[in-house]
This record gives sequence, C-alpha cells and structure tokens, in this order.
Amino acid sequence: MKGISYRGNHICFGRYALQALEPAWITSRQIEAGRRAMTRNVRRGGKIWVRIFPDKPVTVRPTETRMGSGKGSPEYWVAVVKPGRILYEMGGVAENIARKAISIADMIQPQTHLNVADNSGARELMCIRIIGTSNRRYANIGDVIVAVIKEAVPNMPLERSEVIRAVIVRTCKELKRDNGMIIRYDDNAAVIVDQEGNPKGTRIFWCDRPGIETVKFYKNSFLSP
Repeated sequence: MKGISYRGNHICFGRYALQALEPAWITSRQIEAGRRAMTRNVRRGGKIWVRIFPDKPVTVRPTETRMGSGKGSPEYWVAVVKPGRILYEMGGVAENIARKAISIADMIQPQTHLNVADNSGARELMCIRIIGTSNRRYANIGDVIVAVIKEAVPNMPLERSEVIRAVIVRTCKELKRDNGMIIRYDDNAAVIVDQEGNPKGTRIFWCDRPGIETVKFYKNSFLSP
C-alpha cells in the first residue's frame, strides 16, 4: 500500500487522537476492541469518536476447492488505513487520562496481529488469549499467548490457521526498564514455542533481551545480534 492519507488526518471532534504511522488493513473486530479498551479505561467518562469504518469486504475461498466459479463469499470487513490517518479521537477528559487510554488501544490484546520474529515458517499471528491470566486483558514482553497463524511460508512445518503458543518479544507499547530507560519498538512481534516452552525455530531476530530473561526457552535460544 503506497502513499499517505490526505483525508481524515486532522483532529476534528475531540482534543486528543490516535494516528496511524504505517499502512494496514484494520478489521471491524480490531476497531471495536480498541474502542472498548479505551472506554473501559476512562470508566465511561468523556467521549470517544471512531474515525475509521470497515467498508472493504475481504473474500475467502474455502479450502480444497477448484479454481473458477468467481470469488469466495465475504469473510470479514476491513478499513484501509494509510499513514497519517486519525483512528480514534477523545475529548472531555484530562490529558494524562487520554494518554493512558489511547496508549492501551495499541497494546497487545485478543485480535491483535503480531509479526513472527523467528525462522519457524510463520509470518503473522493473531492473538487469541493470554496464558496464565484470568482478568488481565493486555500482554507485555515475556508473556505467553495462544495465537493462530494468519500467514505462513509455503512448504514449512507450520501452516496457516494452525493454533500455536508464542512468547512476546517486541511491543509497540513503551517498555520501562529498571534503569529508567524507555524503549518502544516499531511493531508487535512474538516467537513461536511448543508446549514445553522451547522455540520451534532455530534463530530469533531482534528481541528484547532483558524482557525475556525469565522465559524458559531463553537459555536454549540463539539471539541474533
């Protein structure tokens, strides 16, 4: 997807906003999940505007079907977002509350898409739930999640739509270390592991070493420089 957003790139209704920095297709479930997360954080105070709408249908053909006979049936709807587009706006609350609520919208939660930071064969994951938590909705670096593979390399052991476990190694949400340093990555990424916590790939690409020192597979994994 090329170009930037020339429409919808200014704040029109509220005082604070969440702006896209890279192109993406945002599904209707992701839009609703972000809105709910922001609403719960401000405890139904203020007002939230959703500036994007999923108006593009995505069709999916059933597996093991012959070619021809037209396109498949619409599976879900997405909003085409380009860099600079305003996603959410908020007003009627203090700045610190708005910052916290908007930052939660970009945290890893169910329906969040993540890149794969290893050579196991998968390219993109979608988070289903967080393992080991009962009431926590958001995951941080070092947490184990259950995810489904949305995109995979052909002729590899891992296939599309396969449910796996993964450990988060990068987040767009700011990470504050013990020495006071704040780190923020450009994407959300995870490493696929088995039931025992060992990585399925043989190489891990650019992960946060202090954040995963307590993970079981860290001792046996080879971190790239």
